[in-house]
Amino acid sequence: MKQSALKKAYAASSALILSVAGLAAAPAQAVTVGDPLGDFLSTYKGAQTGEFDVVASWVNYDASRDVFELSATMAGNISPSSLAAYVWGFNRGQGTAAFGSSLGLTQVLFDRTVVVNANGSIVSGGANVGTATIFGSTISATIAGSVLPENGFSKANYTWNLWPRFTGSSFNGVSVSGVAAIPDFAPNAVNAAVTAVPEPSSTALMFLGLGAFALLRRRPLR
Repeated sequence: MKQSALKKAYAASSALILSVAGLAAAPAQAVTVGDPLGDFLSTYKGAQTGEFDVVASWVNYDASRDVFELSATMAGNISPSSLAAYVWGFNRGQGTAAFGSSLGLTQVLFDRTVVVNANGSIVSGGANVGTATIFGSTISATIAGSVLPENGFSKANYTWNLWPRFTGSSFNGVSVSGVAAIPDFAPNAVNAAVTAVPEPSSTALMFLGLGAFALLRRRPLR
């Protein structure tokens, strides 16, 4: 009877260890920022087609790999020849409101940008830093943490905003440049927080392992 009870305790302990291990290693779900469909800025003079309209976006920071994961979904498909670029502006601690006077966006702060072009190339600080995957209307990119070095905030505490840009010089005979080339912001008027992916909880696993070891070594009472 005691041997059967010990086997049951062993099985329960093993299941608990595996369950907690899975939870500890699982990444956090990215916090997706939704954006209204068709909310083009009144100052925008470029093409009002789907690839310029953000509908959802998010940014993860994975400290265990020191990488940022960026994703965005537009209202229409993106082709390599699209006259579009997608700019993530990051506030690393010294962000300023570059669109404060021109668009009244005093809460969109950034001190470094990461630009994903329609052909998939990724540029930051004047250098090519990788290649994004663009499938249909969705952009996915992973960039090294060294591309966005800390500047007052820890990487897990960065904030961001996303805005597409029309990269043509004119549209329907109208010159397009500066803020007139920006159709949308996501979020609309503030920054969003980077989602930090937690590292595995090694401490919790250690204590569970010690507890299981003690349970298995315990002798039946006489």
